[in-house]
Amino acid sequence: MEDKILVLKDIKKYYTGAQAVVMGLAGVDLSFSRGEFVAITGESGSGKSTLAHVLGGILPYENGEMYFRGSPTSHFDSLDWERYRRDNISFISQNYGILPGATVQKNVVSALLLSGMGKREAQGAAEKILRQVELWELRRRRAAKLSSGQKQRLSIARALAKPAPILIADEPTGNLDAENSAKIIDLLAQAAKDRLVILVTHEFPEAEDLATRHIVLRDGQVVTDTPLRPANEPGAIRTPQRKKRSLSLYVAGLQTGSRPIWATTVAAFFALTAFAVFAFLGVFIINLDDTSTYRYDSSAFPNGSMTRIIVSTFDAVPMTEEDYAALAAIPHVTAVETNGYVADVNYAYRKGVDYETSFVQYADNPDVDMAVREVMTISKDAPFLQTVPVLPAGRTFLAEGRLPESFYEVVAAPGQGRVGDSIHVCLYNRAYSGLGSYLWLDMTVVGVANRGQGLYFSRDLGRFVIQMHHSGLKDAIFLPQDDMEPGTFLGSGTMARELRFAESLSRSFPILDPKEGEPTSVMLTTWRSTNAAGEEEVAHHDLSFSRLVMVAPADFDALTWDTPSEQVSLTIGDYAYTDQVLDAAQKLGFIAASPYRLGATKQDPELAAERMQTLQICITALIAVVALQILLLRALFSVQTESFRILSNIGLTSRTARASVLWQMLLFTLLGQLVGGAAVWMCGCNGVKRIEEMLRYLPPANILLLCGVHLAASLLAAVLVIRGMEKQVYPLAGKNRDLNMEEGEEAL
Repeated sequence: MEDKILVLKDIKKYYTGAQAVVMGLAGVDLSFSRGEFVAITGESGSGKSTLAHVLGGILPYENGEMYFRGSPTSHFDSLDWERYRRDNISFISQNYGILPGATVQKNVVSALLLSGMGKREAQGAAEKILRQVELWELRRRRAAKLSSGQKQRLSIARALAKPAPILIADEPTGNLDAENSAKIIDLLAQAAKDRLVILVTHEFPEAEDLATRHIVLRDGQVVTDTPLRPANEPGAIRTPQRKKRSLSLYVAGLQTGSRPIWATTVAAFFALTAFAVFAFLGVFIINLDDTSTYRYDSSAFPNGSMTRIIVSTFDAVPMTEEDYAALAAIPHVTAVETNGYVADVNYAYRKGVDYETSFVQYADNPDVDMAVREVMTISKDAPFLQTVPVLPAGRTFLAEGRLPESFYEVVAAPGQGRVGDSIHVCLYNRAYSGLGSYLWLDMTVVGVANRGQGLYFSRDLGRFVIQMHHSGLKDAIFLPQDDMEPGTFLGSGTMARELRFAESLSRSFPILDPKEGEPTSVMLTTWRSTNAAGEEEVAHHDLSFSRLVMVAPADFDALTWDTPSEQVSLTIGDYAYTDQVLDAAQKLGFIAASPYRLGATKQDPELAAERMQTLQICITALIAVVALQILLLRALFSVQTESFRILSNIGLTSRTARASVLWQMLLFTLLGQLVGGAAVWMCGCNGVKRIEEMLRYLPPANILLLCGVHLAASLLAAVLVIRGMEKQVYPLAGKNRDLNMEEGEEAL
């Protein structure tokens, strides 16, 4: 009983050109059965290839009806035709239709996987057919390196390995010599034992001895349809059990793996665009913060360091050691100043750097012929006080020596002093008693730190500054002095020499006049004059006051023990981390603020204009990079069109093709971002200023934003690539289906 697998009734196919419509098929009526080996011949342009492509579901027809297993196909949409080709058609083209960049074995295995075979089964079937066509020894060779005969045998091997009931060969021997042509025809004849084989050829004599039927076409019409010998009696149709799995990732790997040079070029392009997007968008984001365009006003906080964060407790509750440790553990915090108020008090210890001295002459002095006063001027860049800090866990502070154990001991930063050095230090508090109040102290270096700059003072000095802050200039300020008797309080002029003043400088102290109750400034000055003999005379003026009191260390502890330390200063690695540290401190239950932000209130027009120019350059460059990325990626991926066409002919669905493009874009984007990100990091590490700032200023959320913008551009390019690919390979893709073919087959 004949198995009429294909029946054509009045099939017409038209080709529409720019100025005319050409008839490809003009009312073809044919039927085909499994077991037949049909040779179709005719002159060039007679419609042979058109008929082959219509039978293979590659080209649609305009009129008539083609029945497959008794069911009409005129209602098929693109998905139906894809399924038809995948499950029922093996196609061999004159130009081989193989993937030149893939290996011999992968060409065959790919077709079998697309047909629904499992990986292990496909490997076995590929080996069997490659041995049959004598290509097994070349299985690892790239198909592009095969000879013409070997390429055509590979194409046939792929078609034979696929368990499809219809095999269509369009001019398979056109480029082969007589010997290889004979081998191809013999293989096709063997395949016709259990399937329909349709051979389109110019050379009928090649198949005359094996073909069961000869059809001649002319001008798109059947001229003759001649039976030559009985068809084979095919056995039962073996329908392979399809594996329900996605092959999109496999196809993506096949497309990229078969083009190593192309893949390397695309990966490099993705890395380049990722670097550009990261750089321009990163600089744009950090310049959205206009704080750097403002000038700092020190009236609220003398110390407006950009790396300083003030943290305090609610309701002036003193902080504990646990609080210090928790704050030190915040990411990007490098040190915790436990005596927060000291950070607003200047100190000077390097003449010519921190302070300068000058002489002022008083000609109207009635007591001397000429009086000169030597006055000290503190530099506006004088450092601010710092005590020994609390560091994050695991970090050390001392390089040598020990920590301060008394009020008059310090630790020096690297290069600022050696253990045993005596350093004359002037404390200068801008916040109290006017801007000219000095206090000189002799300090001994007892340790050298392994970090930072300047001098690190004792916690006792920090308590002194805190007491000074909380007293509000209404109570006495106490200084410890080792030779004081316990319980002895001095407030007379004899104390002046105990303060260890430099003999040639003016020194003023914040004091409170006990009678008037108002703060004033008392100054101890060294006067220089000459007598009648021309000899220089020095007169020391002893002053008495009750504001600054020297006490014994034990009394100092007793008088300052309850001074609350409710505020600390955090030092962060860079201003870029300000928001992160502020948020972290607030989550711990503290009040946190940046003195720099609070004091930066007046914008500098020049800095603002420079920032705006930077923003404009970055956004323009970013748009250009994204546009270039989209256009070039579309061009680069266009080289895959022919591969998709070949794969579609052997069963690749448009859905899998789309997903494979997306996979490629995602994988290349990820690789490009890794390489581009590494390049950005290397530039930052090698001192590229803008990149270095960007790396510090961008929190993880913004880094994800950079990656997202680059990915969005890649996905937009993928959409354009998919549209172009579908237009050329799947012209009917996206049209609505009017019948579910699988449901129709089950109903039949």
